[in-house]
Amino acid sequence: MKKKPLAYFLTKKFYYVPLILLGTANFLAACQKKSRLCDDIVSEGTPTQVGLTLIDRQTGENILLSRNVDPTTIKITSETTGVPAEQGMIVTQSGAPLYGALVFNIADTKKGAFKYKISIPNVDTATLSYSNREENTNSPCNPTYIVVGDPVIEEHQFTLTRTADRLLFKVSL
Repeated sequence: MKKKPLAYFLTKKFYYVPLILLGTANFLAACQKKSRLCDDIVSEGTPTQVGLTLIDRQTGENILLSRNVDPTTIKITSETTGVPAEQGMIVTQSGAPLYGALVFNIADTKKGAFKYKISIPNVDTATLSYSNREENTNSPCNPTYIVVGDPVIEEHQFTLTRTADRLLFKVSL
């Protein structure tokens, strides 16, 4: 009878041990991972946009387009903080839903009352005021959200059209 080498015997005997150890290590690593329901969910919405279309009361034409107002000269200042807001832009693409409107974003991440003073050289000034309130949801990932409420232009007559994330004002000057 032929003797088998010791290395062959040990390899045959312990062949499954590395596989068992590898499987155990994978199982333990998977069990230690704590799964949180909301970790991979982005719960931030788009910022609320305001569109101001300024209409001449006498002629009915769009003031921003007819007077060729340069958007870099328009100052939008938060009266709540005194810090200038981001620069607005005038939409000049014909056929766009906001054609001829001054568009800028407003604060909608904190509750409270907010005011923005919009100064347009050689035209007029307007003050946008609104209040943000917190409302509850049934979502475990985002239990509350902020709603922009009671938006008004204080000094002028206006009509307001509201969509999910836009406030569109038609202001008569």
